[in-house]
Amino acid sequence: MKTILTPTDFSPNAVNAITYAAQLASEVRGKLILVHALPFPTGITPVEAGVINPQVALKQAYVQELEKLSKTLRLENGFRFEVETYCEEGPLYQCMGKLAVQHQVDMIVMGTKGATGFLQKLAGTNALTIMQQVHCPVLVVPATARYNGMQKVAYASDFEKEESIFLQQLFPLLSPFKPEVDVLNVQADEQLNIVADGQIIQEIAAQHTNLTVQIKQVKAASVLAGIKQYTKETPVQLLAVAIEQRNWLEALFHHSVSAQLAFGSNLPLLALPQTPYRAVASKTAARTEAAIA
Repeated sequence: MKTILTPTDFSPNAVNAITYAAQLASEVRGKLILVHALPFPTGITPVEAGVINPQVALKQAYVQELEKLSKTLRLENGFRFEVETYCEEGPLYQCMGKLAVQHQVDMIVMGTKGATGFLQKLAGTNALTIMQQVHCPVLVVPATARYNGMQKVAYASDFEKEESIFLQQLFPLLSPFKPEVDVLNVQADEQLNIVADGQIIQEIAAQHTNLTVQIKQVKAASVLAGIKQYTKETPVQLLAVAIEQRNWLEALFHHSVSAQLAFGSNLPLLALPQTPYRAVASKTAARTEAAIA
């Protein structure tokens, strides 16, 4: 992981997420990209000669704020990573999607309100829209979360889908931090056959020799209860889940780990897309080459 993209509206939640992202960037000596999105102006009236356009003045003010923030972050972190700033116009998710591809971003880090059950409040928020629309891993940081290293990470899986695309995103992101990774399955009913899944997981993990990957099963009455039980008994710094291609409201009623976890997490949550932009670009390039050939 080298490039982190973080949006800011200069609120306390955004500042907390930036602090979290800065500490990640510091550890990997990477790059932090800060972006503020200005909505398109509505009801524009002609500007008189000699009068500064208010939209232009507003953008200049935010550019200056971003530059001040950039200098502060670099000073506070001993210039251990680069910082770039952008003030864009348009919906935030569009700005984030464009910058993610342009700068080959590895992960988006953003804040949201709340602590326990904070993802209950995601509906209609920028965080949810970006999870749905931007094909990049998104780390959502609750307002109360603080960066305490990355010694142990849990990836919650229902073992009912193809895991490769998600793990091939997760393991490279975690590799610089060398954490222990628990691939967690909650056994709510009868025993599941996880042999085939385990072989796939270990084959992918073998490409990242600095990671210790284990498959864990927890017996519980429900997925949510199992996740709570696991996180109560096991100190983890991050929970990762797969975001499958389905309507979010549908997902909330789907009995998958991802859906249940969305109502129970009080830790930073890493959402992994089913179609990451790099995979989409790779397939497009392959089709283009085949067509030319």
